[in-house]
Amino acid sequence: MLKRSFAVAAVGTVLSLASISPSLAAPADFVGTWENTNSNTRGITKLVVTKASGNKLNIRVFGSCSPRDCDWGTSSLITYGTSVQDANHRSATTNYNKSFADTFLTINLGTTNRLNLQSFTQFKDNSNRQNYTSTEAFRKL
Repeated sequence: MLKRSFAVAAVGTVLSLASISPSLAAPADFVGTWENTNSNTRGITKLVVTKASGNKLNIRVFGSCSPRDCDWGTSSLITYGTSVQDANHRSATTNYNKSFADTFLTINLGTTNRLNLQSFTQFKDNSNRQNYTSTEAFRKL
């Protein structure tokens, strides 16, 4: 009987703790304007994530150009948890298909108001440029 009481108490404690976990990230935690922490980057300078219909998100990417940043346009942002039951989405992906290259982006939420972005660019314009990857850090404005 005592063993059963401990089991019931343990389950109750776990359920209570699960319901008050404020550190979990929902897809909405991606929403906002994110600035590259490297002000001298030659890559992606800014990300703007907005809420779309339902629980969907859009992302607008800006790259380093002169005299002002290049606007890559808006794309869907897909978020991911660590399992099929996990609503704690801390990762996301999107893809930009430009006339000269395809760029696949992976995004991971870091500590508060920080995220890390990894990009994979594949050139398709016969320019003989090398495909490349880069990793950059961003802070939420």
